[in-house]
Amino acid sequence: MRNKTRVFMSGRSQHVTIPVAFRFRSSVVSIRRDSQTGDVILSEIPPLAGVFAALDSAPLPADFLAEASRDSRPATDRPALEQLLTEERPDDRAGR
Repeated sequence: MRNKTRVFMSGRSQHVTIPVAFRFRSSVVSIRRDSQTGDVILSEIPPLAGVFAALDSAPLPADFLAEASRDSRPATDRPALEQLLTEERPDDRAGR
């Protein structure tokens, strides 16, 4: 279905009127540009409750976190990271 709509300026922003047939249920949408066609695509962002409900209802694969698929290599020693995480910063002392 192809329809035309109006684009107008408001300050330094462009706005698009959305016909009734294309209205969104939410007040926030995601926007992206298709890298091949250059089309601007608006997509409704589902409410978090719906996302969590879908995740809860989706069955996990039988081999989820199976021992064979886990990375069992020993942890990498990262002294610089360890020092960064353990050194005391001036703002840490202020709360004491």
